[in-house]
Amino acid sequence: MFDLVVKNGRIVDGTGSPWFRADVAIEGGVIAEVGGNLKGEKTIDASGLVVSPGWIDIHMHADHTILGNTRLESYIHQGITTATMGNCGLSMYPLHKHRDELIAYLKPFTSGLRLGWDWDTMDDFIKRVEAVGPGINLTPFVGHGSIRINAMGFDDRPPTDAELRGMKGLLREALGQGAFGMSTGLGYPPGTFTKEDELVELGAVLNEYGGLYSTHMRGGVENLADTIRLGHRAGLPIQISHLGSSCASNPELNKRHGETTLRALDEARLKGLDITADIYPYTAGSSLLSQVIPDWAQEGGVKKMLGRLRDPEVRESIRGEFEGAAGRKGRDLNKVYVTYVKSAANKCFEGMSVAEIAKARGANGVDALCDLLIEEEAEAMNITFWGEQEDVDTLVKHPAVMPCSDGWAHAPYGELGQGKPHPRCYGAFPRYLHTYTVEKGFFTLEEAIRRMTSMPAARLGLQDRGIIKSGMAADLTVFDPARVKDTGTFEDPHCYPEGIPFVIVNGRIVIEKGEHTGVLSGKILRKR
Repeated sequence: MFDLVVKNGRIVDGTGSPWFRADVAIEGGVIAEVGGNLKGEKTIDASGLVVSPGWIDIHMHADHTILGNTRLESYIHQGITTATMGNCGLSMYPLHKHRDELIAYLKPFTSGLRLGWDWDTMDDFIKRVEAVGPGINLTPFVGHGSIRINAMGFDDRPPTDAELRGMKGLLREALGQGAFGMSTGLGYPPGTFTKEDELVELGAVLNEYGGLYSTHMRGGVENLADTIRLGHRAGLPIQISHLGSSCASNPELNKRHGETTLRALDEARLKGLDITADIYPYTAGSSLLSQVIPDWAQEGGVKKMLGRLRDPEVRESIRGEFEGAAGRKGRDLNKVYVTYVKSAANKCFEGMSVAEIAKARGANGVDALCDLLIEEEAEAMNITFWGEQEDVDTLVKHPAVMPCSDGWAHAPYGELGQGKPHPRCYGAFPRYLHTYTVEKGFFTLEEAIRRMTSMPAARLGLQDRGIIKSGMAADLTVFDPARVKDTGTFEDPHCYPEGIPFVIVNGRIVIEKGEHTGVLSGKILRKR
């Protein structure tokens, strides 16, 4: 008699092989047997449903909001049982030197949570999470931006030899504590201040530990060439984050960048570079509202940036730059929507574009943007529409591209129910599955599930997850392929998806008949 048996389901095992009908028996948090007529102390009847490995999100920002709600409800409800954290260069750790500057920069990501910020290392942060218990499994990365800020603040210059040694030491510290690799956020400060030689030096440390280099590239197809060159120079395995937005610096002028991007990827792989990518199934991204401000105005950190934004001459310079770069990502204020602000006075602007806010205030766009950032002390977030669905569809189909959410953990209540976050936080994976198997027929069900399970597991080096077979960790997602879909929208994002009645994490039922059981059975998976 096993602890739990999922009976009568169609097994899509994560390998890409055709589905088959079988029971899955779980004992001690591990898949004990896959076969017929298995008996369990508890059973789940999966008749008419598909049983797959738990879905794995290779690019997500769990660390920014998990201490506000460790259930990670907007993720477990969409079938995700494992996700990464510490992405885009801005992990919540380490916190050593310049900690106040890093905290001020990270605060908008935390959705107004009142955090003690009483940790120093990645290990300290992980222990804070483990003390409460995570709702899903998490694989940590350490952010290059966080390391750089710790070593040298927000200075726009190369590091000194001493500072570079300090950065290497911080990277070794995190990798020694189980980080799976280092992420970069080269699209915004301090990543924009970083030169290739610095990354090559840090890449040598990554190679010592077999770490993965995950990169939010500088915007534009042309910068993919820089990433590929870095990969060859440093000998690094590379994961390109949120591929579409990373290559769409000018969607108005470059509507067909998808094919160009994939051609460059193919050529790099043919030459022996271990490079893959992930993508979210939307044409809009989300980040700090301050990301819209030019990089030069952000040197020195948040406090200095806000001081500059009070200067009429600085605003005039920003206005001239925006007008001279029409159509660039983040410069068309009709496409930049404010999704979160901390003050009650400005909550009325959540969900409005900066252009609409400017009209409501009787101001021009740059003044409205600068005033809002000053009033909120930069604690504001945005959604920016950057691309064309045609490009997303082109990129999604490539065999080296897997899905991601690039979102934050939320819930439809409490502090994490504030604002209008990107709907990907609730529905990226159901949307990927429904859109590209049911609606567009790009993939078989088996291939879509492979890209959501064993493909990211292999990329991360998770040898015990991503496939249904005896001896693997018992992470399972049970869903109805005819009903599974996202329900959240940009106007109303705080909505769980449909068609996922059961989710099991490490052998315990976390979602049962669509409801959260209160079980927190996730683990922090450290790289060995």
